[in-house]
Amino acid sequence: MKRNSRQQAHEEEESIFVSMTDIMVGLLFIFILIIMFFALQAKLDAERISEIEIERDRLTGLIGDGWERRLELDRYLENVTRHRSKILEWLRSFLVSEGIESVEIDIQNGILRLPEGVLFDSGKYDIRRASTAASAAKALAEGLSRVLPCSVMDEVGVPFKPQDNCDRSMYHNKDMAFVEAIFLEGHTDNIQITGRLPGAPLITSNLKLSARRSTNTFEEMISHVPSLRKFHGPISSGNRPILAVSAYGETRPISSNATRELRASNRRIDVRILMHEPADVAAYDRLKVESGVNIGSSGK
Repeated sequence: MKRNSRQQAHEEEESIFVSMTDIMVGLLFIFILIIMFFALQAKLDAERISEIEIERDRLTGLIGDGWERRLELDRYLENVTRHRSKILEWLRSFLVSEGIESVEIDIQNGILRLPEGVLFDSGKYDIRRASTAASAAKALAEGLSRVLPCSVMDEVGVPFKPQDNCDRSMYHNKDMAFVEAIFLEGHTDNIQITGRLPGAPLITSNLKLSARRSTNTFEEMISHVPSLRKFHGPISSGNRPILAVSAYGETRPISSNATRELRASNRRIDVRILMHEPADVAAYDRLKVESGVNIGSSGK
C-alpha cells in the first residue's frame, strides 16, 4: 500500500510537469505567432510606403529620365526668382530717373516700396491733379508699361511681346519667366483713426484708409496708362489681369511703431510682384506649350 502511494505521488508529479510543459509550449507558440504577425505587418507597411514613394516619384517626375526633367524645372525656378529681381531693379532705376529717389526694393520678398511722402502723407488718401502723388503714380505706371511687356501675357495667354523683339529689348526676358500678379498694397501705422477724415466719413479704420490709398493709386495709374489692363498672367494661373489691389492697415508693419520715424516707415504703398512658378514638371510642360516660347534654353 505504501508503494502505491509513492507511485501515485510520482504520477501526480509527472502530470504537473507535463501540464507545465504544455503551458510553456503554448506560450511559446503564441509568442511566435505574435512575432510573425508583427513581422508581416512591418513587411506590409514597408511595401505600402514603397508604393507611396514610387507613386510620388512618378507624379513629380523623379524616376528615370524624369530626374533630369526635375533638375530642368529647378533651374527654371531659379531663373524665375532671378528675373523678378531684375524687374525690381529696372523699376527702381526708372523711377529714380523720373526723380523718385526714395523708392526702396525688397529683393527677397519681391517688393518695390513707396514710402510715406511719395504718394501719401499721414492721414491722406486722395491724389490731387498735378500733385507729387500724381506724378509718382504716373511714373510707376509708365515704368511698369516699359519694363513688363516681355514678362507678361496678353488676353489670350500668349506673350504680350514676341520673343524675338524681347531679345533685343533693354527690358528683356531671357529667363523666360512670367509675372502672375502685381499687388498694390496699402499699409498704415498703428495709430487709430479717432475722427472723420475730411471728405471721407466712411473711412473709420486704418484698414479702410489703406484700402482707399491702394485703390486710388490703382485708378490713378490706369488713368495715365490704360494699357496696363492688357497685361495678363499665364493661362496656367488663370490668365487674369496682373494688376490688383490689397490692403492691410497696420497688420503688416516693417518696423515697430515705437517712434514717429518708425511709424512713418510703416505708412507706405508696396508693389508686390508674384511670379508664375510651375508646381511640377507637368505644369512646367503646360507653360511651355501655352506660351509657345523656348523656355529653358536661356537664363545664363
